[in-house]
Amino acid sequence: MTRDSTPPFLDLRSFLAHLDSSGRLRHVAKAVDKDWELACIARWALESTPERDTYAILFEHVRNHSAPVVVNLYSTPEMYASALGISPDCLLKHWANALESPCVPSVVGSGPVQEVVRTGSKVDLLSIPAPIWTPGQDAGPYLSAANVITKDPDTGIQNMGIYRMQIHDRNHAGLCFASKMQHGAMHLKKYGERRQPMPIAAVIGAAPVVTFASAAKLPYGVDELGIAGGLAASSLEVVRGKTVDLLVPAQAELVIEGFVHPESRETEGPFGEFLGYVNGAAPAPVVEVTAITHRSSPIHHGFVQQLPPSDGHFVMEMGFLGPLWFNVNRKLGLKGIRDLAIARGSAGLGILVVQIEKAHASESAHIGRMLAKFSSGLSFIYLVDEDIDIRDQESLNWALSSRVGQPKDIEFVRNLSTSQSDYSKVSHAETKEPACQRNASVVVVNAIAKSPMSKISLPTCPLMLKTLETWHETGLPPLSPRKRLITLLKSHSKD
Repeated sequence: MTRDSTPPFLDLRSFLAHLDSSGRLRHVAKAVDKDWELACIARWALESTPERDTYAILFEHVRNHSAPVVVNLYSTPEMYASALGISPDCLLKHWANALESPCVPSVVGSGPVQEVVRTGSKVDLLSIPAPIWTPGQDAGPYLSAANVITKDPDTGIQNMGIYRMQIHDRNHAGLCFASKMQHGAMHLKKYGERRQPMPIAAVIGAAPVVTFASAAKLPYGVDELGIAGGLAASSLEVVRGKTVDLLVPAQAELVIEGFVHPESRETEGPFGEFLGYVNGAAPAPVVEVTAITHRSSPIHHGFVQQLPPSDGHFVMEMGFLGPLWFNVNRKLGLKGIRDLAIARGSAGLGILVVQIEKAHASESAHIGRMLAKFSSGLSFIYLVDEDIDIRDQESLNWALSSRVGQPKDIEFVRNLSTSQSDYSKVSHAETKEPACQRNASVVVVNAIAKSPMSKISLPTCPLMLKTLETWHETGLPPLSPRKRLITLLKSHSKD
């Protein structure tokens, strides 16, 4: 089936075609080893390419495998937004609109994802080119971008979340739930109480909106496929699984179907996790695979999650920020928040940066406490003024160093949940409970100017702009003015 190549893209291939035509997809033609070489190349590209030049990579030839592997798809706000056909400045509003107006999936009789169906003895997870993402440290190959679908046995409502899956052998994979509060884990508990196996479907190479919705922090009982439709402003096509009673995206590249027996456990890990540290080995649920369906020539997609930055981290950031913005802004009507961002390099959910409207600066402490209660998993919340570019690390550091100085500027909000991946909280927990059941604190740092500030030490805005207009006369290379400087000039320089 031919798909329109205009955003928002309803399958992975049309988005790849868009990236290719815009120079944001690079092809690696040489044969690469998925167990060490692929992740190393991807990591160097992430670490050493300026953000404005960031690109995705398609490894065309993976040794001993026929399917290519694509990585680094959503590593910047521009690439993420391009999948939705919007400006990066509109991401939070777009998410809020999607949450207000989800689109129920449309069930169809067939789709490309079931062009090839393998069941029984033909099932072979080892045929999938799943890389080792932290070579020399991970326990084996992992599905790092699997959109895992389960459903509540009481209501029949599906859930979709991104959970890591370790390939054990031809028809078994480990499934890691980092917290008992993850909805897939809650479903498994219900099946366990019924003494029934839980049906599961792991979707690989989904449309961007499916992956974005899968990473979202949503209330229990919300079907993420409907939110994906909201992000696309279009009902997504889904087909019923061949061996499980679950609906899966019809336009995906590959789907792994199977069952999780509640009592079945096998050692899973270690694995290089999103906070940048290797998560240890532990017993985890096991998926017994009953079918693998895929396109005739599937493309494998994975996240180079591990040490930030990565595209997986930015997908996590927006999956957190979009629902947070919707909840506090549109549902609660909390006034005073102009913009939200996650500090780059803070592992997707480490540091929330909040831009407070000038008219509500006096309420900043209250706003910080409210956000902390909605922000499980965070370590810090930084509150800053309108003149701070919250996506610029130098601007943030300047605000922290020049506008924080009193004990009351720092507050601990306590008794919030954490996960087994967050060692900064788990290692200091005052309890012997399992890591995923422990509570922790969020530090709220109030970097709002508490009194009238002295003028900033920049030339006035008219003079700076006059210089910019005649820049070509200097013979110096062309400029790309930073948003940070423009924001400061407009906020402070009135003469």
